[in-house]
Amino acid sequence: MIEMSSDRIRVLIRHGDTEVEFEGGYEEVWRSVNKYFSETYPAIEAVKRLKGLVDVADLAEKLKGLVEFREGRIVILGEMEAKRRILLCLAAAYAGKALGLFEKDKLTPKEIAGYTGLNEKVTRARLSELRKAGLVIRSDEGLYGFTSTSLNELFGEGR
Repeated sequence: MIEMSSDRIRVLIRHGDTEVEFEGGYEEVWRSVNKYFSETYPAIEAVKRLKGLVDVADLAEKLKGLVEFREGRIVILGEMEAKRRILLCLAAAYAGKALGLFEKDKLTPKEIAGYTGLNEKVTRARLSELRKAGLVIRSDEGLYGFTSTSLNELFGEGR
């Protein structure tokens, strides 16, 4: 939030449970905000990496042209091998949930099969292989989800 009066600016930054406010002249506030981000952002990134979190905006950008959301469904665009289709489906669910485009970030094998167009038995077999390789997670409820380690497999990069 930014508020401005004639020669004073007030900037409020909220990130998680943290709230920081800067107030003063334009240059003073500009320097303070930049200093805050330069000191804080690397720490935030380090925590994300340690927790295995994914930059959702970056992931969404990478998914452009590969997946779409249509009428509450994930649609995988183009032809590709089964494992890649599954990883893209789970990546889309993860990003879609975080961005408010999709209702959940973990899916059942049946849902994944439906969104990818794969046979359910093939989907279950590939999910098992992906889980053993550490590329997907499986919850106690039998739901599968995307992990940060999937990024390298999908886009040739590490966390």
